[in-house]
Amino acid sequence: MTKKITFHGIVQGIGFRPSALHIAKDLGVKGQVKNSGGSVELIIQSDKQALDEFVRRLIAMFDIKKYEMQSMDEKDFDDFKIVHSEKDTCTPYLTPDLATCRDCENEMADKANRRYHHPFISCINCGPRYTIMNTLPYDRENTAMSVFDICTGCKDEYTNAMNRRCHAQTIACHACGPETNISIDTAAEILKQGKILAIKDIGGYHLACRTDCANAVNTIRQLKGRETKPFAVMFSSIGEIEKYCKVNEQEKALLLSPARPIVLLEKIRDFDKCVCGDSDYIGAFLPCNPIQIMILAEISPLVMTSANISGEPITIDDQKIQKFAVDVLSHNREILTPIDDSIVFVNAGRTQFVRRARGYVPLAIETDVKAKQDTLCLGGDLKAVFGFHRDNHVFLSQYFGDLDNPDTFKSYKDNIKRFAALHGFKAEKVAADMHPGYYSTNLYTGALKIQHHKAHAASVIAEHKLKGDVLCFSFDGTGYGDDGAIWGSEVFLFSQNQFTRVKHLEYTKMPASDEISKNARLALDCYLGGNALIDSAVKNDINTILSSSMGRLFDAVCSLLDIKHYNSYEGECACALERAAKKAKKAYMLTPSFHPVKILSEIKAAIGKASVQELALGFHMLICDLICIQAEKYKKLYSVNQIALSGGVFNNRIITASTILTLEEKGFSVYINEKVPCGDGGIALGQAYIAGLED
Repeated sequence: MTKKITFHGIVQGIGFRPSALHIAKDLGVKGQVKNSGGSVELIIQSDKQALDEFVRRLIAMFDIKKYEMQSMDEKDFDDFKIVHSEKDTCTPYLTPDLATCRDCENEMADKANRRYHHPFISCINCGPRYTIMNTLPYDRENTAMSVFDICTGCKDEYTNAMNRRCHAQTIACHACGPETNISIDTAAEILKQGKILAIKDIGGYHLACRTDCANAVNTIRQLKGRETKPFAVMFSSIGEIEKYCKVNEQEKALLLSPARPIVLLEKIRDFDKCVCGDSDYIGAFLPCNPIQIMILAEISPLVMTSANISGEPITIDDQKIQKFAVDVLSHNREILTPIDDSIVFVNAGRTQFVRRARGYVPLAIETDVKAKQDTLCLGGDLKAVFGFHRDNHVFLSQYFGDLDNPDTFKSYKDNIKRFAALHGFKAEKVAADMHPGYYSTNLYTGALKIQHHKAHAASVIAEHKLKGDVLCFSFDGTGYGDDGAIWGSEVFLFSQNQFTRVKHLEYTKMPASDEISKNARLALDCYLGGNALIDSAVKNDINTILSSSMGRLFDAVCSLLDIKHYNSYEGECACALERAAKKAKKAYMLTPSFHPVKILSEIKAAIGKASVQELALGFHMLICDLICIQAEKYKKLYSVNQIALSGGVFNNRIITASTILTLEEKGFSVYINEKVPCGDGGIALGQAYIAGLED
C-alpha cells in the first residue's frame, strides 16, 4: 500500500529527513521524504506492519505536534529517497541554534580526522539553525551557508544515508566552509597576553578577556558603559565550574543542554570584584560552538559578554565591531538574526528564565487558548520581546532590550518583519501594552490594549494551561494601570476569563520621571517625607503620579537600611537587599500590611533593635506573609486553590521559594513562569492569552 504522511512540529534542522531515510533502509520501506515549508511530507510504500513501525520510530525521535495520513494511488518506488523541498502554508516550528554535539567535539579533537580543529564543524544534531535561516524550507540554499560550495568529500557524506552528515545543511570542512580571519591559536595567544578579544559567534560578537586581568575587565566595562552589573563567565568544563560554584544535577543538566544557557550559580570561590561585583552568584556557561570550545581549551575561564554598548543591540556587523578598537576574531559566515545568550537559574526545584534567547528561540509555547487569527503581541518597552499567536501556539522572539534606544527599537521592528516572513505570519490582530508612552504601543494603530500586570498573570496561566479560578500576584517595578496610576503590587482574581483587581499596596504619590526607578533614596523620601523638594511637589501635585509599585518599596527599604541608595542597573537595590537577607540567621518579624508607610515606619523604629540583615529578611518574609494571607482569604471565600506568581519581584529567590513552600504546605497549587521570564520578557505570552480569550 502507498500512504502520504505529513508531519508537523519541530521537524526541520534536526535531521528528520536523514533519520527517516535510515529507518526506511532498516525496515525495507520504499518512497520519498521532503521538506514542505514548515512540515515534512513522506510518501511510503510498504505493508501495514512496516508502516506502523516506521511512524512509531519517527514519533519517538522527534517533537511531533500532529501528523496526517492519507491513502494514495499505488506508485512504483525503487528505494527510499530524500527529494527537493517545496514551500507550503503550514505553520513552521523552527529549530533554535544547537550546541556542538559530543560526536563533533570528538572529531574536532582527533588529529587523524579531516575536521580536526575545524571552527565550523557540525552535523544533523548540532550547529546554527535559526540565526542562519533566510527563508523556509530549511535547505542549504535558504541559509547563510549557501555561498559556500560543498567539496567532493562533504558531498559524499551529504548523500550517504548512513552518514551523520547526510543532508546536514551546515556541512563544511577546512576545504569548503567558512573561514576565520585569524587562527584559533592566535586568538588564544591574544587572550593569554591579557588583551581583550572580540569573538564572532553564532548570534553576534562577544567581548572576551581573562577573569584574572582586572585591567582588561575594567576596560570592557568602559567600552560597554557598564559600571557594576556582573559579567557572565565561560568555563571549559563542568569540573572547572565546580571549583567556583555549587552545581546541582538540575543546574548541570541546563549547563550541558543543547541550549547552553548562562546559569546563575551560587559562588563558593570568587574572581576579582570587577568580574561579578558583590553578587552571590556567577553567571556561568559552557562553550556552545567550535570556536569557543577550542579557545576555552587553551585558556579558561573567560569573561564573555555581548559586544554592545549597554542599552544597544548585540553587534553582528563586521565593520561596527571596529568601534571597540580591540583585537577581533571574525569569520565570513553571515549572521542573519542577532541573538543573545539565554540566562536561567534554578529555584525551589524550578527553572526560571531571566532572558529567553539563544537555544530556546523560536520554539513555540503551547496554550489551551486558540487564536482565531494571527495575532502580533508586542510585549512592552522594557526587556522587549514580541510574539505571534497562531492556533494554540505562541511563537516568541528573542530578547531585544529596552526600546528607548533607537538602534534597539529599529532592531525590534526589523525583526518583527523578519520573524513574520520566516514563519509566514500576518499581523491580522495586534495586542500591545496599554502604556500610552510606550514605543511598542504606538507602533500599530488599532491595537488591543492589555494591562501590563494582567498580562504578567496571564503568562503563568497560559504556559501551565490552568483551568478554573486562579489568584494571581503580579509584583514588579512599574506598569500602567487601568486607572492611569503606576501599578506594581497587584492581586487579581481570575475567574470566568476575567481579571478582577482585589488588592494592591496603598497608593503613594511619586515624581512622574524615570529618576524614581533609579534613585532609591528618592523613593524613600516619597514614602516617609523629609525631602523639602519632594514634599512640596507631592503637596502641590507638581509632576506627580500615584504608584502602587512593589519595586519602589524594595528600593525604599534598601535605602532605609543604608545598604544601597541607587540603581546603576535595573534591580540592583533589590538584589542588594536580598543579599543582605541571605546573611541573616533569623528574621525580625514585621506586621503584614499593604500600607507602605506603616511597613517602612516599623522597620525604621526597629533599626538598632535588630541587625540590618535580620530586618532585610523580615521584609522578605513580610511579602511572603502578604501573599499567603490573601491566598487563604480567597480560598475561604471562593475555594480558590490555584496561585500564580509573576512579575520581576519573583526573580527574588527568597520570596519565591518561601512563598511556594508555605503555600504548598497549606495545600495550594502554586505556579510560576518556567517557560518565559517572570519579568517583562514574558508579557507577550500573557498578551496572546488575553487577546485569544477576546477572539
